[in-house]
Amino acid sequence: MRCKGQEWYFLMQRIGIVRLIGGIVGWAGQIITSSMILAVLIFIVVNFYIFSSIVNLDSFFYAFLLLSLLTDGLFTLIHLPRRRRSVRHAQFSPAKLTVVIACHNGEDVIKETIENAAVHVPLKQIIVVDDASTDNTAAVARATGAKVIVNAVNLNKVRSIDAGVAKAKTPYVLILDDDTLIGKSFIPTSLLDDGYTAVAFNVMPITEKTLLNELQRLEYHSTMQIGKHLRASAGAIGNVSGAIGLFRTDDLKRQFALHSGQFAGEDEQRTLLAHMYGQGKGITYYDSLVLTKAPATYKELFRQRAYSWSLSVPEQMVLYWRVLLAPRFHYLLKAEKAYLIYIYLTEPLRILFFWTLIKQPSHMVVTYGFYLLLNVIIWLRLGRKDTLRAVICSPIYTMWLITCRFIGYFYWLKVKANYLMRRLHKQANQRKLLLEYAFTFAIIVSSWTISIQHFRSEMHLFYKIRTDSLTSNADAFDYSSVTTQEQLAALASPGNPSSVAVFVEQGDTLRAVAHKTVDNYALGQPAVLVRVTDYQRWKIDMWLASRLPANVVNQPGTMIGVAKSLVKQAIAAGMPARKHP
Repeated sequence: MRCKGQEWYFLMQRIGIVRLIGGIVGWAGQIITSSMILAVLIFIVVNFYIFSSIVNLDSFFYAFLLLSLLTDGLFTLIHLPRRRRSVRHAQFSPAKLTVVIACHNGEDVIKETIENAAVHVPLKQIIVVDDASTDNTAAVARATGAKVIVNAVNLNKVRSIDAGVAKAKTPYVLILDDDTLIGKSFIPTSLLDDGYTAVAFNVMPITEKTLLNELQRLEYHSTMQIGKHLRASAGAIGNVSGAIGLFRTDDLKRQFALHSGQFAGEDEQRTLLAHMYGQGKGITYYDSLVLTKAPATYKELFRQRAYSWSLSVPEQMVLYWRVLLAPRFHYLLKAEKAYLIYIYLTEPLRILFFWTLIKQPSHMVVTYGFYLLLNVIIWLRLGRKDTLRAVICSPIYTMWLITCRFIGYFYWLKVKANYLMRRLHKQANQRKLLLEYAFTFAIIVSSWTISIQHFRSEMHLFYKIRTDSLTSNADAFDYSSVTTQEQLAALASPGNPSSVAVFVEQGDTLRAVAHKTVDNYALGQPAVLVRVTDYQRWKIDMWLASRLPANVVNQPGTMIGVAKSLVKQAIAAGMPARKHP
């Protein structure tokens, strides 16, 4: 017999209360998760700018290392414990699939790509869109028996794919690059039957015996196995590679008026739009190997990353924020996009301060060691399939990619100016692209303005200390050499009993005024008595600067007074408490 509690439960279930409560709890959990990820993002960005200091290279380095642990390290550790998803009963239905290949001047590769695709579907279900090629691409494609569409003018890859999808009569579409060889790869259409929105594949560069190829293979391998394989079950794949992707046809047709049409990051934009507007329960991954041709020279790789891949983040900036703010998306998808936003927002200052690593080789060594350790952990997790020399060189490779992203900052502005002049944004009439680009432009200008202003302020203070135009501790009061209160008293000189006099010079910042105030106080007051590190001195200056009137720096050539009680508080706030015997 059922007890009274069971009867109540089944009654509540019948009227939908259990489902309602479950939905409310799930929604609340998503809200909390979104808030936590957003809070962490804001925390690390703000603290990165606060703790960055040229005057105190040690404090900048430790802050950089800490934030690296909270970003790169945490991002890696989130994924490592997750189990890989195993799909044992996936099926392929050729009748449900159309292959769409956009191609421009690809007569050397298109035939082999079509022949590989024809292993899986009839030639009548392969559509090649020749995007106004100037070679024999169309003729070569027609000779294979595939359907060919020729654009009268160059429409770019996205609009060419749209033209091919418009002709598709099957429920699913497989998008292929013209140099992607699917060969014996398995195409799991049953995953879309099961309710997923789209499917990503294991894309790897064709193997070549060069260090550059090995570095790219390590990068791809880590991205596929750590980034995608371990997020497959959550449907939280953030980017279906442009080389190959399986989508629902209706979802792609819905994107005709949503996709910006921009080539840079076109695959990630398609993926995010599928998450937002597509049918199904998210985007998954199938570990089916697909080979693609990667750049063979450093020049080719530079062009790919600086002038294409690096433009993806600003192009998708608004979509990233929409993912972060919408509760319904999985926390792993949010974490990935929050990480990309963090990198983009802090990149300007990181580039400006890059020379600090060179100035102190020990910092460079520790930074290299940190990222090498992360790569070794990933390498071991992936079964040591990549070469050891690629693992050893990978931190240097990563630093080189930062240079590519730096160029991408400014190249995106050029590309977008040309895009808007041609009024191509009007094709995406279901999105307010002008507002999106204005938001991204404001972020770029703001991040660079803040970074340059911060850098100039630090350089100004650095210069004044080094040239003695600002009183230096090394001349009269060296914290590192004063270890007793008696030594400090010996250096003291008579002064104002209640305040410290400070002369404000042209170009002084609040921090410069605070630095001079502490110096002058130390010369005229037998205060506290401990060894103070560079980091503690930096904390003292920053604490005091945050409490000085903002208009002080607008009064060059004047003498101001700072209360000694405030200086004492600054010193106390900047030094750890000591236990007296």
